[in-house]
Amino acid sequence: MRLRFSWLSVVLTIVAIGVTTQASADRTPIARIGEVWIQTAAGATPYHQGWVDGLRDLGYIEGQNMVLFTRYADGDISRLPTLFDELVRLRVDVLIVSARAIRAAQKATNTIPIVCATMNDPVSEKVVASLARPGGNITGVSWQAPDTATKRLELALELKPKLTRLAVLFDSDDKVAQLEVEIVTTAAKKAKVTVEAFDVHERGDITAAFTSMAKSGPQMIYLVQTAVTTGLRSQIAVLATELRVPVISAERSVAEAGAVLTYGPKLRSVLKRGAAYVDRILKVARPQELPIEQPTEFELVINLKAADAVGIKVPASTLSRADYVIR
Repeated sequence: MRLRFSWLSVVLTIVAIGVTTQASADRTPIARIGEVWIQTAAGATPYHQGWVDGLRDLGYIEGQNMVLFTRYADGDISRLPTLFDELVRLRVDVLIVSARAIRAAQKATNTIPIVCATMNDPVSEKVVASLARPGGNITGVSWQAPDTATKRLELALELKPKLTRLAVLFDSDDKVAQLEVEIVTTAAKKAKVTVEAFDVHERGDITAAFTSMAKSGPQMIYLVQTAVTTGLRSQIAVLATELRVPVISAERSVAEAGAVLTYGPKLRSVLKRGAAYVDRILKVARPQELPIEQPTEFELVINLKAADAVGIKVPASTLSRADYVIR
């Protein structure tokens, strides 16, 4: 009887081990993803939600097979090292960052893969070795914003054919933003448009810039989009409306905040491509071997409500080409 019980115990143990092993095999691995935004939570909403939607399309559901650790610097770049150190200690599998946060992310880790879908010009900024073979631990999508700068100026001249005075808002700490200002200034000069540039790093700079604009009287504002200026887009739109000066920029969220016109990469498509990079990395692809892509879909967004508020009549020829109209 004792021997029979022993054999039964062995059989039951083997069955239990088999069940446990199968359960372990069937258990879905949990992806640990960290994301850091320079803006406030409200300012980063279009980008954060775009990533969440893109990951969901690929089967990553928060609370099921993904844990998302989200951090906001609330406009204070000096907080970035602390935020990244925290995520490194949490041992995330991959980091999602905005362009302005890349340097801080690279200083925090050279082993955790970093994905950025809003890079400006990573080669000229010496963030990566090349678009084809980035090297290091970063990859993603490069907007190449300066490449579409002249197109935005052309659209500005469609809105105001007699444009002679253009204000440019930009963050000089961003080298690509500086390049875009140079391109816009050169193109504007050929069109006999005078450009006055205003450097902004924080909320207080915006107020000072608009105080100066009230005296100089620009006919239009060209907003060079960076993490800093995007985070301040609502305040900029309000102040521009008070001056009755139209704002043009690159990305749809600025038009939704109150700019009259934006032209640039389609954000949802760009972030969806960024999510695809995260997916490939989680499936053991190496970031240094994933070529950096450039946007293939662009959109023209027109905000007619904003146009009415500043007294601009959008030409029918421009309106007919819009991909999205806010009424």
